[in-house]
Amino acid sequence: IDIPLRSGHRAADHGLRRRRGVIVAVSDAGLTGWGEFVELPGYSPETTETALASLAGSPLTHSNPMAVSARRTAELDLEAKTRGVSLAELLGASPGRVATGAVVARFGDLAATLSEAAERVAEGYRKLKIKVGPGFDLEPLAELRNRYPDLALAADANGAYRPGEVPSGLDEVDLVYLEQPYRPETGWEAFARLRANLSTPICLDESITGLPTLRSAIAAAACDVVNVKPARLVGLRAAVEIHDLAVDAGLGLVVGGLLETGIGRAASAALARLPGFTFPADLSASQRYWERDLTIPSWELVDGTLEVMDRPGIGVEVDADYLDEIAESRHSLPH
Repeated sequence: IDIPLRSGHRAADHGLRRRRGVIVAVSDAGLTGWGEFVELPGYSPETTETALASLAGSPLTHSNPMAVSARRTAELDLEAKTRGVSLAELLGASPGRVATGAVVARFGDLAATLSEAAERVAEGYRKLKIKVGPGFDLEPLAELRNRYPDLALAADANGAYRPGEVPSGLDEVDLVYLEQPYRPETGWEAFARLRANLSTPICLDESITGLPTLRSAIAAAACDVVNVKPARLVGLRAAVEIHDLAVDAGLGLVVGGLLETGIGRAASAALARLPGFTFPADLSASQRYWERDLTIPSWELVDGTLEVMDRPGIGVEVDADYLDEIAESRHSLPH
């Protein structure tokens, strides 16, 4: 698919106005499970083309975790529908409401950042996460803290800093966490030193690719919080395992988003119902990103929350007409 964004998305090293990806459907006995792969330059090297190759059975499979996750999500959705239970229940949680936050990705543009932040606060989001990096950090964060003294405020660098570049003044902004300050290949020691020198909690995102990396981060005292994105972890089951280990280690947890349509958002919202996810999820309402979403009903924000429906599977239907409209091509996958 190729779907237009309502407004631009800008982080420290990439920007988007349209978003490509793959919608996966797995059917059996009259039921269909759905999953979604998101092409997100700057976050992952995976592309729509590598995802299609992986889904078709190419040896590239193991270097395309987000594509594998899309198929596994579709299979779990189908399993939940076959059993007649919600996806949340299949994962060990329950339907209900998920507190949500909004990501403000207007890197380098102070006026646009403040303007969009004001919109999101007025809409009722319970947390704002601001994209930051060298040269664009203390000024927007300090201004936002001044305007919204009681707001849960986080910052996400997407690995934009080098060791020693994170300003110590961040502690004065009272962030709930600073996410992924360094690139994933940076040694755990650098994260641990930063954590020891800042009172601001350190959240890891791209650095955590599975249980082995989380165990290493815990052993090195490299983080306080983990951002859990099922796509990065090769699926929802693996995400549940990360949740369980992090809870046992006393770490905080947040469910992250990847510019998904309502299909991918439904899976992440179901995961966010697990008890360890105490921070508002980075999962916005449909109208935040899309003029028209791919699900019926669309995801609506009510009192700062999204509702995980008590219905079989992901709990929402796919808008087949709109899917046809934005589909660039169709492919049959091997059984």
